[in-house]
Amino acid sequence: MPESKNRLRRRVYKKKRIDFDSIRWGNVLLALAGCVVVVVGAVFGLRALFSTLTKPKADPAPSAGGAQILSSPSLATSQPVDLAPSQPEGSLESPLDLSLEVQKVVSQEENVNIPDIHGKEMVYSAGTGSLREPLLKTLYLYNFETGTETKVADVQLDKGEIFQTVVNEDYIAWLDTDQRGSNRIYCLNRNEENAEPKLIKSCKFAVPKLRLSIDFLIWIEQNEDKEERLYIVDLISEENASIPGFIESVEKAMSTYGVSAPGIYNTQVVWAASDPNQSDEDRILNGEKSAIYSCDLSRFIEDDYAPSAFSPGMYVHDPITNGEVWAWIDKNKAPDSSLYIKLEDDQVLKVADNVITYALGDEMLVFGKDENIYVYFYKTNQYGRANAEGTKGIMPVVSGRRIVWFDKTESGGKDQLMTVVVPYETAGD
Repeated sequence: MPESKNRLRRRVYKKKRIDFDSIRWGNVLLALAGCVVVVVGAVFGLRALFSTLTKPKADPAPSAGGAQILSSPSLATSQPVDLAPSQPEGSLESPLDLSLEVQKVVSQEENVNIPDIHGKEMVYSAGTGSLREPLLKTLYLYNFETGTETKVADVQLDKGEIFQTVVNEDYIAWLDTDQRGSNRIYCLNRNEENAEPKLIKSCKFAVPKLRLSIDFLIWIEQNEDKEERLYIVDLISEENASIPGFIESVEKAMSTYGVSAPGIYNTQVVWAASDPNQSDEDRILNGEKSAIYSCDLSRFIEDDYAPSAFSPGMYVHDPITNGEVWAWIDKNKAPDSSLYIKLEDDQVLKVADNVITYALGDEMLVFGKDENIYVYFYKTNQYGRANAEGTKGIMPVVSGRRIVWFDKTESGGKDQLMTVVVPYETAGD
């Protein structure tokens, strides 16, 4: 704002005919008037100077919850641009409260592993006992509507535990592992009466990370001394094959893409690998940049079909998809990893910093940050918080609009899962 100006009024004194005494007293009065004018001018001048020095500078327009836009398709060389200014409510700093209908999930076991959700059901491994022995020995199916916990299977591998549990309407799949190079992938057909778990594949070396959709079970596996492959199993025919376009050496993959899990939704599969457009010189100077590859499994058998690649101009770890958008972090689970989302128009938004756990639901991206469970509604550019204020939540999973997370408000003791179903109207949908 322009500085205020002080206006000093000038007094005009007319000459008069006066005697000697009048001249003397007139001089005195003129001198006093001049002093008054000087003093008043000095006071107003100091006030104006003080006002100028102490006036606060205007703050720049705030960004929306830290979200940023990268242009596309030349994302590798583009600079982030702030989104529209954040609103008092619905920003990451002041998220919408989504915790009104939060409920506890009660398990009979003391220790519960990270679950997977489908509709009204959830599957997880759990156990009670000493941490010095294999603990997660039992697989359970939980029904949110009835609150019942049903045993599905026991661990089959000697000195092993059950990890990587996944579920959908037709199948439950999981991994038995001893964490020392022995891994067995099992699957249970839920449509067969009195069905028994089937061994899908035995794997060596690194622990595979399972993903399930429709009749497809996928994972990344180290199948030879110097090779990582993205595998897919058709659970109807029980045939397995590796998806072309993903081959990494162990030396490189174990520090980068071999430990990056794929994502799947319906027939769309996404995974991270090296950006084919990045030169070796640029990789040395600026660091590794990735491409996100995608494959439509319904076209997988076509002779001329090949995966497509998208280059976001950064390193990509654990990409996921809900068939509409993609999300990933830019480091290998480092505490300072940043979370990104790619919209349908190929715009890439930076959603939040310091994120390592996240999941995509229906029109929302859920993530853990600072022991809170946040939701980013990407259609309305709003943020919400699923856990109640003052509580601590970690490791969220999601299916549709249902979120499940671990409550860590109280340290130690029994593992406690919480759940909430986010209504669509909350985000202005």
